[in-house]
Amino acid sequence: MNNRKPKHHHSDRDRIFTPENLAIELISKIPADDGDSWCDPCYGKGVFYNNFPTENKDFCEIDMGKDFLQSLDEWDWCVTNIPFSIPNEFIFGMARRSNRGFGILCLANSMTATRLKKLEKMGFYIHSLSIVYVKEWGFGYRTDFYVFSRKKVDKFNTYIIEK
Repeated sequence: MNNRKPKHHHSDRDRIFTPENLAIELISKIPADDGDSWCDPCYGKGVFYNNFPTENKDFCEIDMGKDFLQSLDEWDWCVTNIPFSIPNEFIFGMARRSNRGFGILCLANSMTATRLKKLEKMGFYIHSLSIVYVKEWGFGYRTDFYVFSRKKVDKFNTYIIEK
């Protein structure tokens, strides 16, 4: 695990809660099958977990003594709004613990070319992308909801030109 501290500690940004109506809409983007297992790595107020379309679900929440980054469990799908101050840890933590894919709500600049390239090497491809703006969050940065799956779809291509 990477023990580097973020350049700036933004604990206030790590407590940005997703409106329930948005969580429901984002969950609908997940191409899950009946019987798939789900996890919400950052339970918060439970808006993702409570709306997963199954009883085969789990959650983690560091404030409740269940630290996702320390978990060794795996699920078919992990879906959450990540702590914005430590995107790397959650992006790759979700990739390592997701058998079929994951949905991640994060600041747009969190999904760097380096991270996208590493996710492809791990066998994860962008399945869909939704641009999100929640006025009540008040920080004005673009937020995206990425769905990654192990199945490559033709509608998304990632071009990373290194030379």
